[in-house]
Amino acid sequence: MVVGHCQVKEGAFAMIGAPGLASSKTSLVKKPQRRRLTVDDFAKMCEVGILSADDHVELIDGELVEMPPMGPPHAGIVNHLAKILIRRLGDTADVRVQSSVLLSRYTQPEPDLAVVRPDLDHYLQRHPDPRDILIAIEVADSSLTYDRGEKIPRYAAAGVPEAWLVNVRAQTITVYTEATSTGYRVSRTLDWTEELVATAVDGLRLTFEEILPSAYFPRN
Repeated sequence: MVVGHCQVKEGAFAMIGAPGLASSKTSLVKKPQRRRLTVDDFAKMCEVGILSADDHVELIDGELVEMPPMGPPHAGIVNHLAKILIRRLGDTADVRVQSSVLLSRYTQPEPDLAVVRPDLDHYLQRHPDPRDILIAIEVADSSLTYDRGEKIPRYAAAGVPEAWLVNVRAQTITVYTEATSTGYRVSRTLDWTEELVATAVDGLRLTFEEILPSAYFPRN
């Protein structure tokens, strides 16, 4: 092929993407590909110092999601509920506070609280996975939309049998059960006078005020 006064090999324009001259058969140009991070990539980023303990991030479907800092009500409820659960469960289950759980190769969130089966090695060698997680608990303030729309469905898809969503601003508690690949089949928002009866942990019952104490949210 001759263009102007230059001899050009067939396919050359395909390689540089010259408009109108590229051949679809010989084009070597590829579209940019998005690469998802794996949990191993995530771990290495922490090991080499790319991420630190001060970086409050989660790995969701291969992408890093930065979480906002907790306000006093959020932090207070998380720690209060942790004390209640630890006392109530004893040695029958472990309670993890803002610690990673492994849902898949690409998803490693940090629920505010997780009730998990006891582990002989105390989870020193690995994170709990869906076989271990009995209840995932999210306390949502500014993160309500993200927790409800992104994290709760992923707990269900991974097979976590039960999840609780504590809505700080609305002063509600929603319990999700019957996990499916597309979300929980059943959800129930408790009234102030109702008792929460866990389905994934035998004998675990909490009053509404044990989870959302009136000291935090006095009601008229």
